[in-house]
Amino acid sequence: MAEPSSGTRVLFVDDEASIRMTLPPILAKEGFQVQVAGSVSEALSELKSRQFDVLISDLNIGEEGDGFVVTNAMRQTQPGCLTFILTGYPAFETALQAIRNHIDDYLVKPVDISSLVSVLREKLQGRDDPGIGASPGLTDFLRQNLDVIVDRVSVAANGNGKPAGASKRELASFTKRFLEVLIVELESGPGELSPAALRLALQFGAQNAKDGRPANAIAVAFRRLEQGIYGTVQDNMSGMDNGALLAAIGRINAVLHSLLEVSLDAWGKPAAAGAKR
Repeated sequence: MAEPSSGTRVLFVDDEASIRMTLPPILAKEGFQVQVAGSVSEALSELKSRQFDVLISDLNIGEEGDGFVVTNAMRQTQPGCLTFILTGYPAFETALQAIRNHIDDYLVKPVDISSLVSVLREKLQGRDDPGIGASPGLTDFLRQNLDVIVDRVSVAANGNGKPAGASKRELASFTKRFLEVLIVELESGPGELSPAALRLALQFGAQNAKDGRPANAIAVAFRRLEQGIYGTVQDNMSGMDNGALLAAIGRINAVLHSLLEVSLDAWGKPAAAGAKR
């Protein structure tokens, strides 16, 4: 392929011949110098013999998760290279694994070329200029997307796993109140739950018991909330700091699980919980 004026060197790894024949030539027309590999062994050979600015690797190359083998090898041999995972089956678990493996971003098939080129150039510019690409904190993101998460939870629960007797308004109220508490807990850092968080969890458990709902209705509600948060984060990962995001996700898990335990305990002791309201 012709040497582009930018000199940006890309290693593209995918075991699908049709994708190797179509995407790299398009990237070349956009000014990228592209090398292609169709297997893990070919990719490892390329990264050992050449220097690259960008790695784009399919997630499953022959075997599931092989893409992380390639990205990890690139991180070891060429730590300055930007790494991207390409997948046709997006899921939060994949995104989380990408963060743990220090992936710069992950891309969903079929890839929109203009978006791909834009992301590559943005990431390359951010690498060259440390002042570019600073991401907002997760708590700010949650505040800005609070209504989006509430709507997402409501849609997911519509006729599928919604606690018996819970109205749409009740579900939205639960989601919003616990999101607001979660944000405060994230900002306060690790430690015991605040009195406000404990009170809300106690009230939620006691109210479910009073309404005659089973304990698993509480677990379902918290699971829907967790999925709503993670789904919204997944849709906006490209604008976040991966290291900070991973730490925040661990904190979200800890807080939500603690709140769930308090609610379940209150469900089993509704009278005692009601006395603390």
